[in-house]
Amino acid sequence: MADSIDIETWSSFRMGDIFEFKGVKQSKTQLDVPDAENGIPYVVQSINNNMVSRTVDRQWLIDHNEPPQAGNAIVLGVTLPTISYQPTEFGASQVITARNANLNQYTGLFIVSVLKKYISRFGYDNKPGIRIYENMRVCLPTTDGGSPDWSGMEQYMKCVLDQTVRQLALLQQIHPRSRQADTVDWKSFKIGDLFVVTKGTRLTRANMIEGTTPFVGATLENNGITAYVGNTEHIHPGGVMTVAYNGQKAMGKAFWQPKPFWASDDVNVLYPKFELTREIALFLQPLFWEASKPFSYDDKWGKEAMERTPIMLPTDPQGEPDWQWMQQYIERALKDADRMVEAYRQLL
Repeated sequence: MADSIDIETWSSFRMGDIFEFKGVKQSKTQLDVPDAENGIPYVVQSINNNMVSRTVDRQWLIDHNEPPQAGNAIVLGVTLPTISYQPTEFGASQVITARNANLNQYTGLFIVSVLKKYISRFGYDNKPGIRIYENMRVCLPTTDGGSPDWSGMEQYMKCVLDQTVRQLALLQQIHPRSRQADTVDWKSFKIGDLFVVTKGTRLTRANMIEGTTPFVGATLENNGITAYVGNTEHIHPGGVMTVAYNGQKAMGKAFWQPKPFWASDDVNVLYPKFELTREIALFLQPLFWEASKPFSYDDKWGKEAMERTPIMLPTDPQGEPDWQWMQQYIERALKDADRMVEAYRQLL
């Protein structure tokens, strides 16, 4: 399914056969939950801001018997037609989560785009619930074997995002001052001035302990995750990027890592010196791929070389990277992807 969707391959599925649903009760102490600048998202029934009302104190939730919910979940409203994909751990009140082992940031966004139309009929007078969601039938791309085409959905969303950012990069090459509604220069920045680059740590298969922590290696697929481990010695926090500096095919492949992980010794971990979001990371991913091209398997893109490597970024009037514009650009791209998926769905 790559960069197009063949609507003849879509089939109807009962949601309960695809997802495991779980309700999160309405919090009796929601207003008492303290805000925290570096806390976790607090998800409520809202049509705004991806259902996130604010960031709150994670430990407070644990101490008050309102444990955070694991990320990588689709979240649905109980009395309102709201839906979102939550990539990272979050607190929540009066929502329903839907989970599937095949969910990731790409398939999650695809599913959310499709389901938005299906849930639009719900409201206070026609409230949804777990059983209603379980019995609701939805149309999704299908494999030859009759199962949801998770790989196809993922590849499609990757193509949508990559093509959008690549088009911007090509436009910048043709006319460096070209932007959509304004004209601001692009400028070269060394990666080491933007990130603290840290080399990953070797962990052989023989020494891996079975667990749930993502192990990120040099691969083009699955957000760089090649295994899940229980080893705890060299765990990096979520909210950073990984870039493969080794591997004939994967060198330069960058990913946003929303959860704590172990990075292999074929991967550099990039700690931002600015406020990095998922959207900004998606903007940067293809730029790292381009920046890696002068290097090869024999001339690896190691830590020091990566720190010295420049990437071109749009700048604000002060000549600094325009992170806000990058954020808004990807937000628009994701909305465009939603509309494209919905347009295909309408043809069914």
